[in-house]
Amino acid sequence: MSELIEGVILAGGTSSRMGTNKSLVTFKNKTMINHVYSRLRPQVKKVWVNTNTLLEEFSIEDQFKDQFPNYDGPLVGIYTGLKLARTEWVQFCPTDSPFLPLDLVQKLFSKSVTSSGTVIVPLVKGRIEPVFSLCHKSTLEGLEAFILSGKKKITDWIEQNNFETVIFENPDEFQNINDRKDLKKNNDL
Repeated sequence: MSELIEGVILAGGTSSRMGTNKSLVTFKNKTMINHVYSRLRPQVKKVWVNTNTLLEEFSIEDQFKDQFPNYDGPLVGIYTGLKLARTEWVQFCPTDSPFLPLDLVQKLFSKSVTSSGTVIVPLVKGRIEPVFSLCHKSTLEGLEAFILSGKKKITDWIEQNNFETVIFENPDEFQNINDRKDLKKNNDL
């Protein structure tokens, strides 16, 4: 299964709430992005990093900048990742979620086998987790039009697609560390 899917860590944001690049913030003795990478890597064929600032700890060949530099938000990273990936399916994860499920890809991809969904999204306590979407390359055309129309909300784009959800029980696995307060609270656990 992992040979059929590439992964993209979305690390292209401004990290304004953290005050510094979230990817490089140390959390439990590792950078935030390395936590995400180490949890995603065993689940996919290859991991790409969407970043607008090159990160020394990853090869330049594995990093890419947003294709639409004048647009902000994770949808541009999703678009560029879908364009760059060599597999039909691409798993996306944010750089600030160091607890992401170790079975994320397997559970989402299992749903793709039994449905015609082109975007498969985790559902946690009745809410979707849009930045953890497993997306099929066929969504590219509609995504480009969505971005160019000025829209930015991932959930709105997902709802335009034939999407499916998969229930995950543990909300802690999808927790984001957005600022210094979150960082301190989670470091103390």
